[in-house]
Amino acid sequence: MAQSPLKKILIIAGLMLVLVVPLLMIQAKINERQQRAMLVSAQISDQYGGEQTLSGPVILVPQVRPYEVMYTDKETGEPRSRVEARHERVARVPETLAIDGRLRTRTLYRGIYGTPVYRSQLNVEAAFPAGWGEPREPAFRDERDAWLMLRVGDLRGLAERPRLRIGDRTLTLLEPDEIPDSLGGNVLVARLPDDLTGPFTVSVELNLNGSRSLAALPLAKETRMMVRGDWPHPGFTGLLLPAEREVGDDGFMGRWYTNSLAAAGAISCAGDNALCPDSQKALRVELVQPVTGLLSSERALKYSYLIVGLTFAAFFLFEVMRRLPVHPMQYLLVGLALAMFYLLLVALGEHLDFAWAYGLGGVACVGVIGVYLGAVLRSARAGWGFAGAEALVLALIYAILNAEDFALLMGSSLLFVTLATVMVLTRHVDWSAAQTRGR
Repeated sequence: MAQSPLKKILIIAGLMLVLVVPLLMIQAKINERQQRAMLVSAQISDQYGGEQTLSGPVILVPQVRPYEVMYTDKETGEPRSRVEARHERVARVPETLAIDGRLRTRTLYRGIYGTPVYRSQLNVEAAFPAGWGEPREPAFRDERDAWLMLRVGDLRGLAERPRLRIGDRTLTLLEPDEIPDSLGGNVLVARLPDDLTGPFTVSVELNLNGSRSLAALPLAKETRMMVRGDWPHPGFTGLLLPAEREVGDDGFMGRWYTNSLAAAGAISCAGDNALCPDSQKALRVELVQPVTGLLSSERALKYSYLIVGLTFAAFFLFEVMRRLPVHPMQYLLVGLALAMFYLLLVALGEHLDFAWAYGLGGVACVGVIGVYLGAVLRSARAGWGFAGAEALVLALIYAILNAEDFALLMGSSLLFVTLATVMVLTRHVDWSAAQTRGR
């Protein structure tokens, strides 16, 4: 006895709920592979050098500041005050800061997963004004040496010992055990010469390894930074975009200009230790990886329910128009073949370009559906007609994936056209009679 349309629709809805399970399992597999890729990226960064942020150089001027301290007299119990002197170091930022950086990039792999890394050659020049060592009222000068401090994101990325110069004099870096804990980690500190007076310019040469991004805090009244690299997919983020940029297949160039008014937040954030954890305060270039196969597969999987729904709707329409019953198990097997397409897409996408993975997975899926439906529908023409329609839907979904700005419009149009087609083809169907026959 033929089933009523309503009962068949409920069965189809149940089958779609059953297919949610394998699709969710595929989504879990994508998440697992993405986490593995992020773990590999983190491991490579830990061993090669992490994201690098350059802060400084700044001068740490020693001074003594009087503080009024309130206390309670033990004998009388009355509140009293006394003045104490506290030794501190206050940061002085340069008048001008010029940074010139060149990046040589490559991708390091562990297994099939990789992350972009670079070796940078950085030349930094910072000009300090006259009176840089004068204490601020009401403080007065301390007799200790002034220090020049530079902070980097990860000292493990230093390919060789940095060179700090003032004119023809090379500054000697303090050893880690000579640097106070209050400055934090990842700092380079050198004593300034005792006879250094008036304005001066310090130059710094750094060969710094890093991964994923390079940034600099604009800790100066006027900052100029230029970075060149051979990575074809840069991302400019942070405090502001470069005033000039060039991006091509052979690399990129970015040039920034800013001043203490525009960068007041970065200077305030850095304070007296040149440390600012806010990544949005720095001038930054990122080594952006093109959309990976896993990410593309995840985006494609979001349309899986749409594809399964359209396929089941086409089957149901075929049943209604041709009065040829299709068993629920046959619905389910075709749905599983579509789910297998996404598993193939994930597996192939780890080794091939996404377009090739999508094409090969689609051909395999459409082929097995065409052969199967040719027997189920007792017509090779009908079976391969369904397979061809399935291939067209997969091609449309691929076009939607590659048209991010028009994805919503194209997806909505596809659904509208599908609904309109069903309504036109079934406009003469007597659903009441079909319901009666089903009973």
